[in-house]
Amino acid sequence: MNILGFNCYGHDSAAALIIDDQVVFAVEEERLNRKKHYGGVPEHAIRACLDHAGITLADIDHVTFFWKPSISYAKVPVFLFKFWNKVPQLMREQRNFSVEENLGMLNYLKDMKRLPETLKKLFPTAKQPKFKFHLLEHHLCHAASAFLPTPYDDAAIFTIDGAGEWTTSLSAHGKGNTITKVSTVDTPYSLGAFYQAVSRHLGFKLIEGPGKLMGLASYGNPNTEAYEKMKKLVKLTPEGGFRLDMSYLCYHYTRKTGVTKKFTDLFGPSKSEGKDWNEHELNVAAAAQHVVEDVILHMVRVLKEKTKSENLCMAGGVALNSVANGLIAQSGLYKNIFIQPAAGDSGTALGSALYYNHCVLNRKRKFIMDTAFLGPASDDNEFEAALRKHKLPFVKTQKNYANFAAKKLAEGKIIGWFQGRMEFGPRALGNRSIIANPLVAEMKTVLNARVKFREGFRPFAAIVLEEDCGKYFDCDFPNPYMLLVYNVRPEYLGKLPSITHVDNSVRIQTVNKTENPQMRDLLEAFKRETSYSVLVNTSFNIKGEPIVATAEDAVFSFARADMDYMVMGNYVVAKPGDERSLEGLL
Repeated sequence: MNILGFNCYGHDSAAALIIDDQVVFAVEEERLNRKKHYGGVPEHAIRACLDHAGITLADIDHVTFFWKPSISYAKVPVFLFKFWNKVPQLMREQRNFSVEENLGMLNYLKDMKRLPETLKKLFPTAKQPKFKFHLLEHHLCHAASAFLPTPYDDAAIFTIDGAGEWTTSLSAHGKGNTITKVSTVDTPYSLGAFYQAVSRHLGFKLIEGPGKLMGLASYGNPNTEAYEKMKKLVKLTPEGGFRLDMSYLCYHYTRKTGVTKKFTDLFGPSKSEGKDWNEHELNVAAAAQHVVEDVILHMVRVLKEKTKSENLCMAGGVALNSVANGLIAQSGLYKNIFIQPAAGDSGTALGSALYYNHCVLNRKRKFIMDTAFLGPASDDNEFEAALRKHKLPFVKTQKNYANFAAKKLAEGKIIGWFQGRMEFGPRALGNRSIIANPLVAEMKTVLNARVKFREGFRPFAAIVLEEDCGKYFDCDFPNPYMLLVYNVRPEYLGKLPSITHVDNSVRIQTVNKTENPQMRDLLEAFKRETSYSVLVNTSFNIKGEPIVATAEDAVFSFARADMDYMVMGNYVVAKPGDERSLEGLL
């Protein structure tokens, strides 16, 4: 049984492939076409799925899609009637895949139904394709991506994002092969859209803003007048939902801005650029984050009461808010928490395939998602071809690349780290990473200014041996997908300056003894060098570009950015003029 899942006509298109109940491949389109947050048909990602398995579209039994247009069609007339005076503005906004323009689904509903023919044109085969095409509910796809690849037979499921068809959040109960809805929050009340609107108010761009706002929020004080005002915009409901005062927000009828004049009268004028914030604006950022935390904790508490489950599974774009996730972990509400590493819309490609395979076809659950390394890999031939093309000095080693890298990291050098299969999801988890020494005080500034070319306020994540996590941080809950934020223990404040955020928090990734042996070797080697088993881990890309996917991408980025060395598989690479540093590796 071959099932291909994909999503498109929004943002972060992706494709995933299940063969005989096992997920064998998943990749975002942006990584392959190099267009960040690309939302068109994921042609390259689908082709990569097929090529990985050595099959064609004619071998696919079912194709699953992350959206059910019939729900949107049923709800749109009610929406238009309710906001009739806004219809002209809603209809004027153009459709395209630019992150700066309207990303709504309304314009693409007819295109979705034509997708089977679109696929056949893009992927012609000698045999007539036999696949059946299935349009599936967005939040059920999110829910499936979070629950079905876990070992749990029973779990509370919580999905939350901007919107899917009509729903913006789903609370559900997973049992075996079934996902039962408990409650939903529906348009126009959206926590994801609210957070996006505040990020745009503070000068950030669409889609990328929420992640930046989460980092900026730590510079403000959450317990201020701004928070007191903002929390009045939100009403928590006894059934585990929320309502927003929509007179302050306009994201439900335009993507040009997210807030109304009533909002700016209360919180100050919107910024045209994301920089030079004053104290009040930083407090607004902190208030928005604090409100999100309040809402999420309320919703998962009520869900716990209703399901009585000790396991929580989460997905949806807002589930990437690692600060809020950390609070859930520390609350002790749930014994086990699994957050889909591709929590955003890319994960619905995987979720749609899983949902159809298990919840519709009722096939036995076999796949456990114990790794996010589901994407493409490069081989030695690709490594050498890219390195020779860019005329970079390199040495092929056996196993001592980890010791070499650890020594250079201890000296304060910055290393690009490219290993194995690429991560699925927005976080670099040690196979497409830039690695640095967390003990060096100026390393955060150096990485932001000279390597990543991004805003200086943005924090960096830490990667740490799982068994040592509790030594440095105030929580030892395993966190392999970098989706929880902990605090640095008091005795290590000042000792890990380049990963410690302004509020003493750190986004953490833990590495156990099986999931990433290459990164494990590096962390253990760095521990021998410095006595610390923790490193800075940031994504292998520079500002405006997706994470590198291929050897060519990695070499091209390394050549342009101010990194000192790169490790690709068993190859250690230096910058031109630094050939002598590699001599000891021969």
